[in-house]
Amino acid sequence: MKLAVVVIIVLSVLFNTFGFTQFLKVGLLLGTPYAFWQGEKLVGIDYEFFKLVAKEMGMQVEFYLLPFSVLDPVTLPKLGLDIIAGGIHMTEDRKKQFNFSDSYLKSGLAIVLRKSLTWDGNTEKITFGVKKGATAEKIIQDWIKSGKKISYITIVSNEEIITNLLIKKIDAAFFDYINALYLSRMYGLVVHKELVYSVDIGAVISNATLKDSINSAIKKLIKIDEIRRIVTSYVGKY
Repeated sequence: MKLAVVVIIVLSVLFNTFGFTQFLKVGLLLGTPYAFWQGEKLVGIDYEFFKLVAKEMGMQVEFYLLPFSVLDPVTLPKLGLDIIAGGIHMTEDRKKQFNFSDSYLKSGLAIVLRKSLTWDGNTEKITFGVKKGATAEKIIQDWIKSGKKISYITIVSNEEIITNLLIKKIDAAFFDYINALYLSRMYGLVVHKELVYSVDIGAVISNATLKDSINSAIKKLIKIDEIRRIVTSYVGKY
């Protein structure tokens, strides 16, 4: 895929320009509630948080909207960005492939249930919807290999999964925990209390020369509770 197709500059956010001399180039992986369109307006947890990170660093910020498929150790260095964010789970495999910032948020993988479903946690009693090629599909396959009798259907996108939950074609699906809370708030879906796994969220740093200053800004914003304020505005108490 040509670079011009992969990277689309959609927005430059300028703070008070007096005294700013550099741009922090931030790639955002599109997905609720981290970076998404609300009408014609770009919003989201990572969108808001990294505006503050750039401001704390004394820089202007440029946002580049990216598909999740660019989260690849071969592709990312070619994009010319400083940092890539968007609810990225800092898994052990990814830590071996990428240079991460400090974690700024805790998340995990949650099971989301259709509205009003009463469930005792027995995975063999419900039908799951999983996205083709996603982590959830591997988890389902691992459960089956372990001897569990799991009922599931493969679905192309998260949007279709949500629709199938709302029309009760499936009983449950897997989502990032923060996204699950957002979906619960938006559609009345139920987030199961036990996570499949917990994980830190961080940003991938492509420009290693900025790592210390990025981490310093993240630490300060966490200390003054800015990330909690932002997340709460999208998902409520968590």
